[in-house]
Amino acid sequence: MRRWTILWLALVIVAIWVARTMVVGQSITVIPHVLWITYILNSGAAFSLLPHSTFLFVGVAFLLLGAVGYAAWKVKDLSPRAIWGLGLLAGGSAGNLWDRLISGRVIDYIHVRFSAVFFNLADSAIVVGILLLVWEYGRRQGREDDANTSRNSGGSAKG
Repeated sequence: MRRWTILWLALVIVAIWVARTMVVGQSITVIPHVLWITYILNSGAAFSLLPHSTFLFVGVAFLLLGAVGYAAWKVKDLSPRAIWGLGLLAGGSAGNLWDRLISGRVIDYIHVRFSAVFFNLADSAIVVGILLLVWEYGRRQGREDDANTSRNSGGSAKG
């Protein structure tokens, strides 16, 4: 788990560095022909969808943070995977919310070759958080299905 902590800390430092030292439109090559740090401002969502919909994105972020808070408070048997998923989802949402409340846009800075789309650490945290929650949901559904199958086959057989 320490390696992931180091990675996330490094990404947070890069995010702060981009906002403090780069100018909009500036690009720095990290891995030639593969990865760049490019500073842009995005008023939309992923892939620049729904540009200038700040009010909508702020509302969605508050609803999402409320849902995460409710789940964290009310669900008693959260697994470590679910806790990480909720934490990443909340942290990423809060990061993008902060940018939107301050400037009406988010700072995107990660640019990979296979995509002209930029994203940021908060977007990455949201995606990883959702994937962890979906994984956990799938595991729980599998356990419930197994338990139901065991009850049904064991309870219906008469010998």
